[in-house]
Amino acid sequence: MNGEFWKGKEDVQTSKKFSKGFNYSKLFSEIKILNSMKQERIYHILIDRFFPMNGEDGNGNFKGGCIKSVIEHLDYIQNLGMTGIMLSPFHKTAAYHGYHVIDYKQVDPHFGTEEDIMELVAEAHRREMIVAADFVANHCHKSCSLFADGNHKEWFCYNQDGSYKCFANIKDLPMFNTKNIEVQNYLTQRAAELCEMGFDAIRLDHATGPCYAFWNYFRKSIKRKFPKVRLIGEVWGNLDFKPHNYIRYFFNKLRFNAQEARQLEYVGVLDGVLDFAYQQILCETVNKKEAITNNPNLKEKVKLHFAHYPTEFQLWLFLDNHDLNRFLYECGKDKMLLQESIEFSKQWNRPWLMFYGTEKEFTNKKSIFDGTPYADERVRMCLK
Repeated sequence: MNGEFWKGKEDVQTSKKFSKGFNYSKLFSEIKILNSMKQERIYHILIDRFFPMNGEDGNGNFKGGCIKSVIEHLDYIQNLGMTGIMLSPFHKTAAYHGYHVIDYKQVDPHFGTEEDIMELVAEAHRREMIVAADFVANHCHKSCSLFADGNHKEWFCYNQDGSYKCFANIKDLPMFNTKNIEVQNYLTQRAAELCEMGFDAIRLDHATGPCYAFWNYFRKSIKRKFPKVRLIGEVWGNLDFKPHNYIRYFFNKLRFNAQEARQLEYVGVLDGVLDFAYQQILCETVNKKEAITNNPNLKEKVKLHFAHYPTEFQLWLFLDNHDLNRFLYECGKDKMLLQESIEFSKQWNRPWLMFYGTEKEFTNKKSIFDGTPYADERVRMCLK
């Protein structure tokens, strides 16, 4: 797939105009004002695997991707037709992907410095691109001082036998007690610091973990000072999920499906969600080898899906991410089917995420859901 494979004809023409001095950034800034992120095309970056420039660490956990590399490739990203970027977590972490946070007040030195983050946000905004951060509020790594010092026991959740509860049964990841007001205040302050850096949106990892009281406090606090920042939840699967309204959830589950019903529970709680229900619809279609283009049944199914939500609730569309099979794998390596899926996704008046490497035909040879430990590495290859 060349750099323009996934673009529509209109995008290719616009890209050529941009190279001749066309004010592409001004065009998209006007779209943003009118549609409040509805038409953004956001490039999703796993920092450590994006054009590594620092070299691997001793055990091969970190591959060398960093914030400076993202800065150097902003033109590359924009010339793909993207109008924004979303970064994986960059706080100090015990793992290359960033989701095992050790220190919420420090940028991981593998990725760079706070100054690098500020420069990236400034450079992206200079290009009229939005920037989204990724924030983990459900758990931290056991080496995080909040857990390790033993002075904040009430900040974490415990089982009846006295053992601490951990995310996905991973012993390294104790879960925060998000009902605790001190926890709510601490994590909200850390997220507010991202807003102060200039981030336009925050992806909220495993949003089904923290309680609804936490998200209500979190959202009200953030919106009070940063009303334009979008708070977008990862609401996926049944792990740690509890309905906000059990009766509503029960009937929505009967009317639609479990994933749709879960997402609907966050209407009025967050600004929007990553639309896993949409991804499932497209995945089921390509798995059956059905066409995407000129498929009226598919289009009607998607329209009905969107109709379940109020217009102000943002559904961020995507085909794949770091926790899913590459969509080209789901397409049976059929590149034309991938292209059709991309074009189909771009037609809707909603934010659309493209996972890094899609433009290079990244795929995996085996499913990441075959039970093999660390199988997700198969979709997190380095873009070089």
